[in-house]
Amino acid sequence: MFDFLTHDMLAVIWFFLWCVIWGVYFIVDSFSLGAGLLVPFIATNKVQRIQIQRSVGPFWGGNEVWLILAAGGTFAAFPLVFSKMFTFLYLPMMLLLIGLVARGISVEYLHKDDNPQIQKVLMWGWFAGSLLISLVLGVAFANFFKGLEIASGGVYKGTLPGLFGPYALIGGVLFVLMSVTSGALWINVKTEGAIAAKAGDLAKKSTPIVFVLVLVYLAYSFVGIEGFTTNYSATPALYLLPVLAVVAAILAGVFAKKDKGFPAFFSNLLALLFVVQSGLASIYPYMLKSSVSLEYGIDIFEAASSHMTLSIMLGGALVFVPIVIIYQLWVYTLFKEKIKETEQVDY
Repeated sequence: MFDFLTHDMLAVIWFFLWCVIWGVYFIVDSFSLGAGLLVPFIATNKVQRIQIQRSVGPFWGGNEVWLILAAGGTFAAFPLVFSKMFTFLYLPMMLLLIGLVARGISVEYLHKDDNPQIQKVLMWGWFAGSLLISLVLGVAFANFFKGLEIASGGVYKGTLPGLFGPYALIGGVLFVLMSVTSGALWINVKTEGAIAAKAGDLAKKSTPIVFVLVLVYLAYSFVGIEGFTTNYSATPALYLLPVLAVVAAILAGVFAKKDKGFPAFFSNLLALLFVVQSGLASIYPYMLKSSVSLEYGIDIFEAASSHMTLSIMLGGALVFVPIVIIYQLWVYTLFKEKIKETEQVDY
């Protein structure tokens, strides 16, 4: 299968697919993370909490499939990267896992018990899980773009506090805030009544801040991160990615101010997508870039699996990824109605 493709060509194809899958995960899960970050602060009663829960309940599990695809694709296509990543970033990955478990339990059981104390615990569990996921991923990918402290022989010299430098913190805060904005706009689009109005008002305030942070983050990336512009200099067309990120962030604010919820939501997702892809475009051909010296980083060619494994995986991806997309589009169509204040959870 795919014998006409060389091992290096397959590695490049899989790196491209890896970037696409991570980009899709970031945008599709952002609104459910944002809803979790907002629920303790904008939902003033059980009815409003149920509205928010119902707005994401049918979708968040399907959205997480893209995270599984990203992790599974890394494990199968680039096993060396997978093993090194979990070795170097063991504690952050554990925090991510804790966040995923806390978010899943809280979303699914928030409406199952009428005890106010249990509901409060689950509500804050949803918030804490969403915060951990969004912050850890934002900080982790900022470090991937900047480079990890990988020394000669693949020895990791970094520390946990060292992962939270200024650039990484800006990336973490940016992803958290973009998720909050996605969540606010999603709630505004998917619900009716007071909660929709509150979410829409919040989005009007958060979108300008997102725009400023996008500018700061991209400026920092291009000016303050060594080697970030190398691929851009070689392929100037890549500059379209950060430009589109800024344009999308502007449009999100304009549409939010005009109370056009769905265009604002879609624009914010595009801004997030292009910010992520701007960073991923900078690290090629490395998947684990070294901030010590580029030669110490792990590139896609040395990290890739065998030709047969990459071929089989590519065949599987070409079959199953479209199925996942079609299924998710069907789910979004099936649950397209807005959530009213009088509705209760029935699934």
